[in-house]
Amino acid sequence: MKKRKFYVHFLTVIVLILSIALVGCSNNETTSKDSDGKVTIQFSMWDTLDDNASFIKDFEEKNPNINIELVNIPEDYSQKINSMIIGGTAPDVILSWEADINRFAESGAIDSLEEYIEKTDAFKMEDFIPAVNKLNKNNGSIYGLPWSYASEFLYYNKDMFDKAGVEYPTADWTWADFEEAAKKLTIREGSNTVQWGADAISFPGIWYSSIGAAGDDVVDAEGNLDLSNGLRKTLEFQNKLTNEDKVIPQPSVGGEVSDLFAAGKAAMTRNGSWYIASYKENDFNWDIAPLPKEERSYSSLHTGFFTINSNSEHKEEAWKFIEYMMGDTGQSLISKQFNNPSTRLSVAEKGEYQVAGEKGPENWDVFDKTAQFADFGYVLVNPTVTNELVQSFNAVLLGNKDIDEVINKDVPSAQKKLDKEK
Repeated sequence: MKKRKFYVHFLTVIVLILSIALVGCSNNETTSKDSDGKVTIQFSMWDTLDDNASFIKDFEEKNPNINIELVNIPEDYSQKINSMIIGGTAPDVILSWEADINRFAESGAIDSLEEYIEKTDAFKMEDFIPAVNKLNKNNGSIYGLPWSYASEFLYYNKDMFDKAGVEYPTADWTWADFEEAAKKLTIREGSNTVQWGADAISFPGIWYSSIGAAGDDVVDAEGNLDLSNGLRKTLEFQNKLTNEDKVIPQPSVGGEVSDLFAAGKAAMTRNGSWYIASYKENDFNWDIAPLPKEERSYSSLHTGFFTINSNSEHKEEAWKFIEYMMGDTGQSLISKQFNNPSTRLSVAEKGEYQVAGEKGPENWDVFDKTAQFADFGYVLVNPTVTNELVQSFNAVLLGNKDIDEVINKDVPSAQKKLDKEK
């Protein structure tokens, strides 16, 4: 058995060495110089856009010697970018995920941007929200710049709150306030619940934001899971809401997850800020508030980072594109197109991302308040591993696991998987 393990380990090392060698030796074939002297660079992102997207079109008009070729990868983005890097075909500018950027930096797949940043007048690093500078400090250098950000909020149905005589959520709301309101907002007819106080957690990030609010760091500076007492407290609280108070439904297992908040069957839901765009068509009055706090306020931060492929033949043009995107005009266009705030405070305060529907929201300052305590947390590690842990969390609510099993067995097992990637 030991001998077999040795050979597996040996072969793994050989594959890694060959992969690195391929990256180092391959000529980047993704860039070109057109017959008219223009330089074409590739830029990858997961959203499906065409080449006429406002921010790309505006850049090309102001930089007539550079063409941007958009590489849309709507599915399995991280996996496919990793494969392209190994194969030497990665785009010149990669919008890198949070979970990838540190690994890309350590392997030499992307360049540090510090030399470029020192010379630019387009922005100042002091202008970014706190979590960005914290991440750069942990990475040891600035390898990427965030294109915008999203976070997680509490959404609430104002009509249901008014009818029940419950005061709207505030930034000071605690878990106890959330639970008390959920009890008052739940309506039962016999054994049937016709209105839930809140929807079940459907987005994995809400689990990790709750664990962070309960005191755990979720992921430490070395990229290790920090899930212990905060996780226990979160599982106990969610189990109480689900199986004792019965004010939120049990989690769905497989299949399509219905959105009870959008359907007008739950008074509250906790979800990503990008759901504002989905809820614009709601036929009831609604608004947003920061996630309820416990030991502290906490919300997971989501973004992507402009990074330069270290194998690019046109790094100066790649930086010119990033510099423009991080400047006032580029950030303004991105905010309007995607309804996400800029990570630059001076741009975000203009409120250009605030595009509301007829029924809500109004409390746009929730973005600013959340940005002050939001952290990258769980998004910095492999999403496959964190999603598998969420299945264990849900198993507790369904009565298929106990909390000790999750903390003492499942979390260490998840950490071992992350260790193999280091």
